[in-house]
This record gives sequence, structure tokens and C-alpha cells, in this order.
Amino acid sequence: MTVKPDEISRWADVYFNRTKRTVEKFGDVPVTYAVFMRRPVVSAPKLAIDWLNEVAATRGVPFNIELTHDEGRWVGAGEPLMFISGPFAHLVDLETLLLQKIGPPCVAAWNAYTMCMDLPHVAFLALDARHCAGTEMAAMMAYAASVGSARARRKGDSVQGFIGNATDATAHYYGREAGLGTMPHALIGYAGSTLRAAEMFHETFPGEDLTVLVDYFGREVSDAITVCERFPDMASEGRL
Repeated sequence: MTVKPDEISRWADVYFNRTKRTVEKFGDVPVTYAVFMRRPVVSAPKLAIDWLNEVAATRGVPFNIELTHDEGRWVGAGEPLMFISGPFAHLVDLETLLLQKIGPPCVAAWNAYTMCMDLPHVAFLALDARHCAGTEMAAMMAYAASVGSARARRKGDSVQGFIGNATDATAHYYGREAGLGTMPHALIGYAGSTLRAAEMFHETFPGEDLTVLVDYFGREVSDAITVCERFPDMASEGRL
């Protein structure tokens, strides 16, 4: 998340910008912010902290960030997630963007954690990117799902959790070099049949496991059996 100084002022709430100018006029003071959520969450602060450190470096001022709950820890409603200390004039205009980078990942990490705990034997694939409001949100959601999943693996018994996600850009959060996924329904429409779509994909990516969408024509059972009969070895190996 590259810091663009002019973008901070443009996207900050106006009353924060006006407070900044007022403090600059009458004298700066050191302050400490306590950052908290009004509901239980799982701590997912990395993106926000990285951004704060970049802002501090860009502005040439020190920020002291005291994280009270490490990444992946449960945070109760109203409990401080972190304390941020520094010059008031350099912190006050950051609140709008800072909270955008803290709240959504922490809530999403909590959701991912509860999903994984409720369905411990299910391997999840994060397909959130196309539902996000832009690439920054997509990065937040991918990071958050990985944090919540990691917590579930630590707390649960044989929890599979999230095994990967759908985009290359955020695959590193899951320890992968590339995203996962096979085909959208559009490929089946293009191929003309569920079986032909599976064949075309396999010919193009022979080393990949094969997940086939069998609901395009409303013949879920018969199309699934047809594909399994075409690829019996992959089916017996659990790769189909």
C-alpha cells in the first residue's frame, strides 16, 4: 500500500484535516490513540501497521505502535487492539484511512475463523476477490482469511481451513506462488458440454487437479458421473 501524501488529505474526513491545521497553528502535542472495535474480532493488523510505518517514514516523524493483541489473537469488544503514539498533527488526519485498514480485516478474520471451526474437515478456497470493492479490499480480505484460518488450525483439532485463494496477487498469504481455481460457468457454455469443458481444461493444464462445475445444464448427477468415467484415474486419486 504505497503512501501518496496528497491522497491522505483528499480521503480524510474534513474535520480531521481542519483539526490538523488548527493544531499546526496553535502548537503540536504528543498524543496516544487507543484503537478498538465495538465487537469481538480476530486481530489482523499487519496491513494497517505497514501503512502507518510508511506514512511515518514519508513524513519523517516517529510513530510508536504498541500492539496489545498479536496477529491471530482474539480481541474482545471494546478492548484496545493497539496504542499509537506520536505528534497529534501527524496522526489526526490518518484516522479515516487507518480505520479502513483495521476494521474490515479484523472482522473478516473473525468470520473466517468461525467458518473454519464450524466446518473443521472442509478445505476452503477463498474466492472473495470478485466480490470486493477494488483491489485494496481484495488484499485485505485475502490477508484476513489467512489469519482467521491460521488461528483455527492452532485452536481446533485437524482443522483444514483455507488452503488457498483465487488470485496470484494475494496467493502469498497462503504460502503459495499462484492462485487456485479451474473454470467458471462461461467455459462450459463455450465448450458446449460439461465433459468437453473438463477435457479442454485438462488438455491445457494436464498437471492441475480438476474441479468441474456440474450445475450448468441442471444435470448435476449425470454430468458428474460422465466426467468421472472420462477421468477414472484422477477420480480414484481424489484429484477430480
